[in-house]
Amino acid sequence: MTKKRKYSGHIQHGLRDFSKPNFGLWSRDLGKALINASLENQGGIHSNTHRARMPALRSFAAYLKAETTIARLEKIERHVVKQFGIYLKERYELGEISSRTARDYLSHVNRALAQARGDETLVVNATRELGFVPKQGIALTDQSVSESLHRKINENVTEEVRLVVQLQRAFGLRFREAALLDAKSVLRAVESGKVPKIKRGTKGGQERNLPISTSKQYRAILAAAEYQVANNKNSLVPDDKSFRAFQTSAWREFNEVDTSYCSHGERKFFACQYYRDYVGVSCPVQSNIKHGDAHIEYIADQKGISFEQAKRLDREARKLLSEILGHHRIGITNAYLG
Repeated sequence: MTKKRKYSGHIQHGLRDFSKPNFGLWSRDLGKALINASLENQGGIHSNTHRARMPALRSFAAYLKAETTIARLEKIERHVVKQFGIYLKERYELGEISSRTARDYLSHVNRALAQARGDETLVVNATRELGFVPKQGIALTDQSVSESLHRKINENVTEEVRLVVQLQRAFGLRFREAALLDAKSVLRAVESGKVPKIKRGTKGGQERNLPISTSKQYRAILAAAEYQVANNKNSLVPDDKSFRAFQTSAWREFNEVDTSYCSHGERKFFACQYYRDYVGVSCPVQSNIKHGDAHIEYIADQKGISFEQAKRLDREARKLLSEILGHHRIGITNAYLG
């Protein structure tokens, strides 16, 4: 039996008919059409650049199939590419890929889409728009959502999306985790004196604690629970939508309100605030003090403690935060806090 080879693309001479499905890229399959766009970009030569793009393009096609209802290149909107970029960031944060790979994958998809369309409409900048960390994995700027932008989003989106955003900001949840959270069960656990847990929507279905220690967190859970009780639901996904359709409609709502908004920034807001509350001093990206010894010395000076005490305090905050965010790796907090 002949082993089936992975699709590597083909090219035909002559002008493409952009009015055809997948911009006339000689395949009705989105993934194969993207591969053809890359090959066309390389003049029909299976160059090293084309070969390097293949894993990224297959990853993008698989992402669209799993997370959206998009089946044609012409249906892809810019916010979808941004969400793919955020997905790559999350994979990096989970230790699945390196920061270099995340950047390269987004760049490869940018180039293939630009070739497919014949323009730069869908190109997304990894650093300026998505706040990708530098190659060493340490954030240099604060990418958290400001209070004014958070308020603007809250005032202009549907009720379900608003509740999701509030949960993300209050608990540092991913969009999927917040959308699928059974707030009624969380509230019952709190009222019974137990520590709530979250499992639905987490990466790999890993259960983790969802501690509630502030009035803001309690209000966010209460609002979500009241919505679920009133609508006889155990999530924030509307009855007439699948999770994928709900996520897509939420992205469109965000984009219509403010194209600079990224809900992942609510998670970063939570991380920075948690660090500030625990340590008593702002993290590197908010204090503008360089990550490492310089920031440890800053903590020691601000709190009147020794360098070693400040170092332990910083490490404790980062360890606890990594657990709350579902990463379990202290080093990944560098991508949030600097």
